[in-house]
Amino acid sequence: MHNKQALNIGIFAHVDGGKTTLTEQMLYKAGVIRTLGRVDSGSTVTDSLSVEKARGITVKTGAVSFSWKGQTINILDTPGHMDFIAEVERSMTVLDAAILVISAKEGVQVQTKKIFKALKKLQIPSFIYINKVDRLGVDLEDLYLEINAHLSSKTLILERVSGVGTRQAKTTSILESDMDQTDFYESLALLSDDFMVDYLDNQVTKSMVSHQIKSLFNDQGCFPILHGAALLGLGITSILDRIVDWVEPKDVEGFSAKVFKVDYASKGIRRCYLRIFAGHLKLRDIYIKNDLEDFKILNLYRLSKNKQERCELAYPGEIVIIESKDLMVEDYLGTKPPLVLDENISTPTLKAEVAYEHLGQRKEILDALEILTDEDPFLNYKIHPFSQAIEIQIFGRVQKEILIAELEDRFDIKTDILEPQTLYKERPLKEGTAFVAMYKDTFLPATIGLKVEPLPLASGFKYENQVSFGDLKKSFQNGVYEGIIKTLAHGPLGYPLTDIKVTFTHSDFDSVNSTPSAYRDLAQEVMTLALRDSQTELLEPLLHFEIDLCQDHIGRAISDILAMKGQVEPPKIYKNQAKLTGIIPVETSMNYAMVLADYSSGKATLHTAFYGYRPKENQA
Repeated sequence: MHNKQALNIGIFAHVDGGKTTLTEQMLYKAGVIRTLGRVDSGSTVTDSLSVEKARGITVKTGAVSFSWKGQTINILDTPGHMDFIAEVERSMTVLDAAILVISAKEGVQVQTKKIFKALKKLQIPSFIYINKVDRLGVDLEDLYLEINAHLSSKTLILERVSGVGTRQAKTTSILESDMDQTDFYESLALLSDDFMVDYLDNQVTKSMVSHQIKSLFNDQGCFPILHGAALLGLGITSILDRIVDWVEPKDVEGFSAKVFKVDYASKGIRRCYLRIFAGHLKLRDIYIKNDLEDFKILNLYRLSKNKQERCELAYPGEIVIIESKDLMVEDYLGTKPPLVLDENISTPTLKAEVAYEHLGQRKEILDALEILTDEDPFLNYKIHPFSQAIEIQIFGRVQKEILIAELEDRFDIKTDILEPQTLYKERPLKEGTAFVAMYKDTFLPATIGLKVEPLPLASGFKYENQVSFGDLKKSFQNGVYEGIIKTLAHGPLGYPLTDIKVTFTHSDFDSVNSTPSAYRDLAQEVMTLALRDSQTELLEPLLHFEIDLCQDHIGRAISDILAMKGQVEPPKIYKNQAKLTGIIPVETSMNYAMVLADYSSGKATLHTAFYGYRPKENQA
């Protein structure tokens, strides 16, 4: 049973791309379920939350396991809506390969590009599955050009499709058929010099071709394109066969496992989902967590089909579940896992206040948000330091609606989340310094000097330490760093700080009275003084947008974008349709999807993804 390492495959798509339907079909083909569920009826396996069933969208990553041709495959079905992109990020770092689902009619959208870019950065081998080839108006040749232009030119079309745009659509494997394969071989030769030599020497066999594609695929040297209509069950067997034939597990030495998901089962049981990269996880054994502390395995479950079952030993590639209060998302056991996303695909750009009717409900809401933030750290609920309001960070209005529903469905709390506001960030305007001396300037037994400097946009946070461990012990220096990090959450204008460099310049130490906590507390005071010296500016969040609309509405849309202080590229015209792309501020575009739908009678669509930050105009 465990001779082959389990393969972990993530399914990604823009909203309504059909990935949950694809997952359902895989489970059906593998014999895990006897009846196909449907997204629109709320009966799919991976959409298990009541809010997912009611709204027909994936909110949390669902994990299921099955066997195909003797190979165990774990599928992670991720959300498609941009408001839940954090779930997508966390699942990416535990994969062996990915399936990027593209709807044949809608094509490559802004979120598709974001996800594909992250998959490439993580060097995750990826299939491209063109779904819904049965829809009227599909033009595959145009779509291939779009994929090559916006994703990668290293694509390899594995099938011919007949009956495009009809319910009689059918796919035929080029590799396994007797059709003329000249064009296919030439396309492969352009991707591989080794194959080019064999092809020119007429030394090509089908097994050689398959081996060459497998090698290119696992090195991201090619992105195979498959086709289908998931709702009709078309193309499912083909993609399952390709997974088994070509995907190779990550090669990691020693033992390594990572937490990628936390949720709460009935009766408040906290479940931590881990992917095992290498080695074996054994019940009652002790492992090193995050290179720092011991962690004992007190219970252990493996993912089996769409359920969990108790086990005493888990194997490489498996997804396991541990009930624990001591493991957090991104924690790891043993060796650090190989996949690390060093920058977020997106970041919350809105903040909202959670309303409450009385103090008793306030505590209920705080307890619920503690759990929800545990599951999704991006939510990052806080108590405002001055107003004492309960604040959360969100990606958009859909997430707001889902949170209101979750509070009611899961926690029996009927409340409201107020109108979202833009979540700005702050950056120093110039260099600022501060120095506080022990006993002279403070009652705390510590001395700290700090310098803050602005960094270019999108640089994040950098820390430099000019104080040696010989002058100040590591535990005390850790206190300084922790105090700095805590201060970064609220700048002088009330927003998180970014694009800032902080340098620890001076210290003094009292061998009798100094404590790490004193340095932690003082670092916050010194940071506040240094920021006051430097002053800060507001940075506003921006979105990359794509609008698909008819030509008659181009002028109106461009005028709207400019009025929102956005930037727009020249329109791309095809047939009677057009595509507008560019950058818009979050602040001015919050309600534009509704405006666009209104004047286009619902025919135009707006898709956005996080772009970055820029200094806000007209700052006081």
